[in-house]
This record gives sequence, structure tokens and C-alpha cells, in this order.
Amino acid sequence: VRFSDNTRGKSCMQDSNVQTCKDRLDIIISQEKSNFSKWQLAQKRGLAICTSIESIKTRALESRESSRNLKEKEEILYPKDLTQHIEKLNIILTIFKDITKHAEESLRQLIKLGKLVGNMDKNFYQSWPMSQYINFFDQLYSSYNKENKIKQRVACELPHCMNRSDLIRCTTAWEYPQYIDEWTSLMFAFLEEENKNKT
Repeated sequence: VRFSDNTRGKSCMQDSNVQTCKDRLDIIISQEKSNFSKWQLAQKRGLAICTSIESIKTRALESRESSRNLKEKEEILYPKDLTQHIEKLNIILTIFKDITKHAEESLRQLIKLGKLVGNMDKNFYQSWPMSQYINFFDQLYSSYNKENKIKQRVACELPHCMNRSDLIRCTTAWEYPQYIDEWTSLMFAFLEEENKNKT
């Protein structure tokens, strides 16, 4: 069987495109795994800060009851040590925001790579086609985005809570994530397994 030079050229170009996609995919996966670890660390640090803010506000609310002066009450509710904890929490929020933006960019790049490959159902390493990788990162970005909004709300409300139940509610919302949870960790484990034996 003889093949025309045109057919060979298309085949070589397609192989080159697939290899380019694999190389880029490896970089994206490595970056996102690193970012997920950073998110988990920020989650833990953020919880410690939220717990400290809750403790400071609880003492402030208790002290307010014994104060009769309005101005003094205001100072009691927002003590100086509260400010530094709020600033630290804002740094954590910046980390979440950056990771969310990066996940969005990774998703955008994967969609472009999918167009470069052409065949979205072609398996890359073991069983995942490009469409599966895109689906994974689409879910990841969506989860980051939703969880980030919750963290932003908690950070905004927690320092201004005026009763114990609201303080507990805010800290609990941070402690038990709704979207970046054990399922996300499991999905990353699947991703790790899929890319373990590269061919």
C-alpha cells in the first residue's frame, strides 16, 4: 500500500499536535495539583484565623455587656488585635482567588488543546480522552468558584457578628467546605492514577 506525501504530512502533523497536547496537559495537571495543595493549606490556615476571630469577638461581646459607654462599646467590639487577624484572612482570600482564576485559565487552555487534537474521544494515557480532562477541570473550576464565594462571605461577616450563634455559623461554614471537599480529593486521586503510567 502506498501513501501520498500529503497523507504522511497530515499524519506527522497530527502526531505532533497530540504530543504538544500531552506536554501541555502534563504542565497543567502539575500546576493544578500544586494549587490544590495550596488551597488545602490555605483552608487550614484560614480556619485557625477564623477560630481566633471567633474567640476575640466572643470575649468582646461578653465585655460589651458590662460597658455603659457607647463609644467604649464600639472599641470593645472591634479591638486592635482583631484587625491583624482580618488582614491575615484577607491574604488567605487572595490565595483562593488566584487559584480560582488559574483553574479558569487551565480550563480555557484545555478547551483550546482539544480543538488542536481534533478527536476529543482519543485516549491520552490510559482511559481518559481529552473530553474527560476538560470535564474534570470544568468541575474543579466550578467548585473553586463556588467555595471561594462562601469564603469571601464568611470573611466579610465574621468580624461583624453580634452574637455567639452567628460566630459559630460563620466559623463552621469555613471549617466544613461545601464544594472543595473529600470528593475533590478523590477526583485528584483518579487523575493521579490516570497519569501514573504515561505512554
